[in-house]
This record gives sequence, C-alpha cells and structure tokens, in this order.
Amino acid sequence: MSAEETDFSEFDRAYQGLLAKVWGDEAALAALLADPKQFAVEAGLPVDPAATVTVDRSQPEELLTRTEILQAFHGTPGTHVLRVPEHAPIDLSELTDEDLELIAAGINVNINLYQAK
Repeated sequence: MSAEETDFSEFDRAYQGLLAKVWGDEAALAALLADPKQFAVEAGLPVDPAATVTVDRSQPEELLTRTEILQAFHGTPGTHVLRVPEHAPIDLSELTDEDLELIAAGINVNINLYQAK
C-alpha cells in the first residue's frame, strides 16, 4: 500500500468515525458545531494548525464520494470544509450500538457512509 493510500485510509477512518459520532449523538453534533477545528483534531483528521475548519451541513441527493470529501477538506488553502450532511444516507437506527462503536473506532464492518470513488 502506498503512502497516499495509507493517508486516505487514515483519513477515511477518522472521517467515518466523525460522521458516525455526530449522526448518533446530539451532544457530539453540538460540540462539532461549537468548535469544528477542535472536534476535527480530536477525531484524528489532518487539520493544518493555521487553517480554519467550517462545517457544510447540506444534504446531497446521492452519497458523497471520497474525492468530493477530500476536495472540500483540502481544496482551499487555509480552510478545511467538513462535509457533514444533516442525516446519514443510511438509517443508523438499523445499526446496533456495537456497529456504531466499531465504525467510530475505524473498524471495517462493511458499512459505507460515503462512496469510495
């Protein structure tokens, strides 16, 4: 696996964990919205210390792709945009608490919260 693929995998785990956390916990969502930069850092995302972090809560019609998410996060110098739609593209109530914990921990349980394209 190349260094770039490793970086994507680490980003994927951190990003999907962040999504699972905020979609399943109102307090976590409030913390994200109150201080997006700190929340992103604590989630393990690669935040540039000099950058600002904003949250895009718009709901896409289709699953977001990895490219779209990475472009938003890294596409503008000095700004990281976290794509965190209003609700999950899947019904999280169908997942067990164990499934959500595994997702937040970065374990692959074959549940994609976005497309890997």
